[in-house]
Amino acid sequence: MIESAWEKLQEKFPDIICNNSKYEIILKNTLLSPNNVLLYCSHGFPIDLMIDVILMKKLNKNKLYRTQHIWDKCIYYNENQYFIEIDLMNPDNIKNIDKLTKFLLHIVNTKSINYSKHLIILKHIDLLYRNFYDFRILLERFSSNITFISSTHNISKIELPIRSRYISFRIPLFSFDEINDIYINYLDMSLNDSFALTRSRNIVKSIFITDNESLPGREFLLTNSFINYNYPPFIDFIKKFDKKNLEEIRNLSYKCCQYNITIKNIVEDFLKLVDDENNIYFNYKYSKLAKKYHTDYKIKLKIEIIRYGSDIDYILSQTNKCKEPIYIEQLLCKLLI
Repeated sequence: MIESAWEKLQEKFPDIICNNSKYEIILKNTLLSPNNVLLYCSHGFPIDLMIDVILMKKLNKNKLYRTQHIWDKCIYYNENQYFIEIDLMNPDNIKNIDKLTKFLLHIVNTKSINYSKHLIILKHIDLLYRNFYDFRILLERFSSNITFISSTHNISKIELPIRSRYISFRIPLFSFDEINDIYINYLDMSLNDSFALTRSRNIVKSIFITDNESLPGREFLLTNSFINYNYPPFIDFIKKFDKKNLEEIRNLSYKCCQYNITIKNIVEDFLKLVDDENNIYFNYKYSKLAKKYHTDYKIKLKIEIIRYGSDIDYILSQTNKCKEPIYIEQLLCKLLI
């Protein structure tokens, strides 16, 4: 049976981390920490694989085995004799996230058999935002009986009182050159040509493209817009957008939140749209501009996009993260009206 690129990455990931001094330092510091650990990174780094490497080194195991369980017909989790793993991104867990604290209390009220403390892996901890107060109390009361390894792609959405009870480690994205090296020396594969032109640092997207470029119907999935943009529907939206119907922008902002498209991602996409050879966005903004002024106005437009994005992102960082759709809507209005 032919291994997929993702399966090869899973198999080789411990070697990839240990042979890269930057990530090896993070790994060693994480292992030395006796307290709760919070790992955070941008979308595009396989943080679940990094957690597995930490656990394998911590437990001195070459492979991890898990069995899935359901608690009280609502919380889905994985377990083995060493740790319990809860992925809050699981749709069933999101629906019942208010019951997670009860589940954790159920665990910590019993003594760990193998270790002095229970080890709990809590993925996508930012989704606990409505229950942070209860979770903080649990962290304080049961610190002698439980250790958390948590992960998130949205560190800004985690309240400071929660973050202060963790030792945080930022995991940077692989550089494009590092991704290329991983493909050549570990996966024995080549990068997709179109993806290579973007010099993206998103190895997760690269692996997805690699696993799908040989499948039937790939030309409908792996389009240039899919490879080049964080949120390809922006292109069709600009083509069809009616400035008189602001409700469309509101709906688009909610869709961006549903797909974890951040203000940073939106800014990146619109900067690429300015340089797009079809000039869909530029012609939308300056439909009557003479061609000889295009270069100067493209530079001006890029500066405006960056300024709008940085200003609104800063305001969002100072307020309640639940209001993110409002600020994305505000950014889209600035860019499209």
